[in-house]
Amino acid sequence: MKAEIARPGVYETLEPNTLSTIAGAAWSGEAEVTEVTVSTDGGATWAQAEFIDPPHPHAWRRWKLDWRTPEEPGRYTLLARAKDARGRTQPDQHDPNYGTYVINHPLPIDVFVEEQKSSGTHG
Repeated sequence: MKAEIARPGVYETLEPNTLSTIAGAAWSGEAEVTEVTVSTDGGATWAQAEFIDPPHPHAWRRWKLDWRTPEEPGRYTLLARAKDARGRTQPDQHDPNYGTYVINHPLPIDVFVEEQKSSGTHG
């Protein structure tokens, strides 16, 4: 089982204090995905995402979360994790017994919050 973030992209720059949508998809091979939570502070706190698609077993389910970006510029780590109808939650850490062929722990997406520089010229 896993939840993945598709947007924003890795190292994307976002404007401070604006509404930004974090979106992705979640999957559980044996049961329906019933919950996705998202962290915008590296896992310190979590908020429940909203589903875009109805639940179906063995299918990816799209989700989104509207996030008011912080006023404070800096680097922020986004994470997503899933829970399924059997009550199982996506593991927080990689299980080394799986080597590199099962990556089901949350993968961090680092974004930057800062004022966008104007690309126009003044003269």
